[in-house]
Amino acid sequence: MARAATPKDPEKVTRIMTAATHEFAIHGYAAAKTEQIALAAEVSKGLVFHYYGSKQQLYFQTVVVATDRIKAEVTPQAFKTPVDLVALVVRSTQYKAEFGRKHPDEMRLMINAYGNADKLPVVIQGKLQALYTQSLQLSQLMIGQIIDRLPLRPEVDRETVIELIMGIYNQIFVEFQAQAKVSPEMKTMADAQWIAERAKKYMAILENGFIAPK
Repeated sequence: MARAATPKDPEKVTRIMTAATHEFAIHGYAAAKTEQIALAAEVSKGLVFHYYGSKQQLYFQTVVVATDRIKAEVTPQAFKTPVDLVALVVRSTQYKAEFGRKHPDEMRLMINAYGNADKLPVVIQGKLQALYTQSLQLSQLMIGQIIDRLPLRPEVDRETVIELIMGIYNQIFVEFQAQAKVSPEMKTMADAQWIAERAKKYMAILENGFIAPK
């Protein structure tokens, strides 16, 4: 019979996560040192590996924790009462910028993780993709709630509209990753403000059309 996993000390977990998030945010995955993480967390390196198994798993867990924090602090506010799609993008950007000011390590970690995913081990890339898909599913659910409050034309199919919006989200993500490869200095939402502007333009065209009225 397999032995039950040893319970983790919550205080030590918090210290390790804080130290690991900072180390990975500042140095990136490859250059980050588990020795430095253990030192900053005031635990042994052995305990770090006992809790997380490997540097890869530790890194991914910091991204999970950062993602959960963004979902808890940003997502509900961003989707709360927007009256249209452009307002949704503006509000989401504002709350993410505020989140970045409050949690700079988490924001920098997320930008690095998704902006330079191709530089990470293949196993982490797969897990990040799965995590991103989960986030998109949550966004899709909340976008549906917004669409239900908008006066769609009778001939317009609700599900098709949602699919178009999600397509814009994916396009923005692709553009972000491409820019991150040539702009390693991108570390905050202020550095990535162009993403919000692009999203606003896309959403405005989707919402209003691109053919001038006759």
